Amino acid sequence: MENPVLFAEKILKFRPLPYQKEILLDGSKRIVLRMCRQSGKSTTLAIKVLWYAVTHPNSTCLILAPSRRQSSLMMDKIHSFISSMEPEIRRSLFKKLMREKVYLRNGSVIVSLPCAEHRLRGFTANLVVLDEVAFFRDDETVIYSIIYPMLSTTDGQLIMSSTPWGTDNVFYRVCFDPGFSKHVVTWREPVKYGLMKREFIEEMKLRIPEERFRMEFEAEFVEETDSFLPKSLLVKAIDSELEPYRFERKYEGTFYIGLDFGKHRDYSVITVLEKRNSENIRLIHFKRFPLGTNYASVIGYCKSICDRWDYVEKICADVTGVGDYIVEDMLETGLPVEGIYFTRRKKEEMANYMKSLMESGALKIFYDKDLISELNVEKYGFTKERYVKFWHPEGTHDDAFWSLALACYASREEEFFVHSVGKVGR
Repeated sequence: MENPVLFAEKILKFRPLPYQKEILLDGSKRIVLRMCRQSGKSTTLAIKVLWYAVTHPNSTCLILAPSRRQSSLMMDKIHSFISSMEPEIRRSLFKKLMREKVYLRNGSVIVSLPCAEHRLRGFTANLVVLDEVAFFRDDETVIYSIIYPMLSTTDGQLIMSSTPWGTDNVFYRVCFDPGFSKHVVTWREPVKYGLMKREFIEEMKLRIPEERFRMEFEAEFVEETDSFLPKSLLVKAIDSELEPYRFERKYEGTFYIGLDFGKHRDYSVITVLEKRNSENIRLIHFKRFPLGTNYASVIGYCKSICDRWDYVEKICADVTGVGDYIVEDMLETGLPVEGIYFTRRKKEEMANYMKSLMESGALKIFYDKDLISELNVEKYGFTKERYVKFWHPEGTHDDAFWSLALACYASREEEFFVHSVGKVGR
């Protein structure tokens, strides 16, 4: 029990890799992990939390993440390890297992929570694990005003872990703080020990932007390069308690849909916003269709949402490459749709309006790393005539960006609004 590596091997039936062993054996009070995707980060942290709770009676272990779904992923690992134990050992160690809490017979408790200030205040903790901390909204307030004070009375341990995401956050600073014990794992270590195949890495190099590959597989911090929606702005828009609505369920509210059509080279994407008032607009549903999906299926999906959710106020659909007949077909089925042609001026207007909603704090999005990364992909520059020009790197897609922009444009009120570039539009 005193050795976390032996605990993993003998009790949890899991053999850690060498770099996982180094993390498990690190007893430093302050630890920061920069680990690439698919390197076993969640598994390693789940083992460390379990071992700590078992070997430190009457302790409180908190797992915090940008959303409830993300914090639940590590809790799922913990539940899986508990299930793998010998029945006698499991019964002797654990008192009650819940979705977001695990109670041990020695008085310890493990709790997983989204990073929401009102949920965290009042806790006293012995171990705090911050997962994907670079995506924490208001990270300075949460970490310095809430997390450190809750650890002060227990002299507790703090572990910060994340994919690199921007340089204007606490995670970036602690990665270079001499007071933190540091562990950096790139794709090379998992490949060396057989956790990933080299062919997978070569595929990722071809399929995702170089900037994203460097962040997610090289564990590097990458400077912002002309992204229309900066990383810091996207993090500001994340609502830790917002969960996406499920297609098959019924919901009440006022909804707006952005529909970006694609077929063979680009994806068709549907984005749904719920507008509670002009200062509370929430991204609550996102659907990307496989390449080659026919338009009838996309429209049918949209029609099902309109029939099931009460109610959809307006749909804005990009008809640049498909023509007006698509809108006519949708109108005949009773859908409240407006066709939008992507002219230079219209794209600038829609993009600026979406950005202004984020900057004002009106637009909130749920945490989804892939979606957030795609929203960050869209670049912009200026022509010689000083018009805004949008583009995205080769091999990337901007369908999610424009689908969200269309949904925001559908939700606009018929009044003057100020663009983020300082122009006034109608």
